Amino acid sequence: MTVTVHLSEAALELLRLRLSGDRTDVTPDNLESYRELAIAGIMYPMSGFIGGKEASFRFTREGWEGREQWVSVDAVHPS
Repeated sequence: MTVTVHLSEAALELLRLRLSGDRTDVTPDNLESYRELAIAGIMYPMSGFIGGKEASFRFTREGWEGREQWVSVDAVHPS
C-alpha cells in the first residue's frame, strides 16, 4: 500500500537539506517543520540536556529507508 504524505514547502525544503547531508540545527524558525516531519513518521525528536525535549531530530528507520520517495514529486506534494 502506498501512502501519500503531504508536507509543507518548508518541511520539504528542510527534508531536502537533511538528505543532502546538512546538519541543520533545530531553531525556532524551523521547529514546526521538524515537528511536521515527525508527525509524518520521517523523523523523531531527540532530547538534549541543554536543548530540551526537541533538541535535535533524527530519521526514523522507515524515514531513512524511504528517503528517495519523500523527495519524489510523485510521492510528496507540498500543500
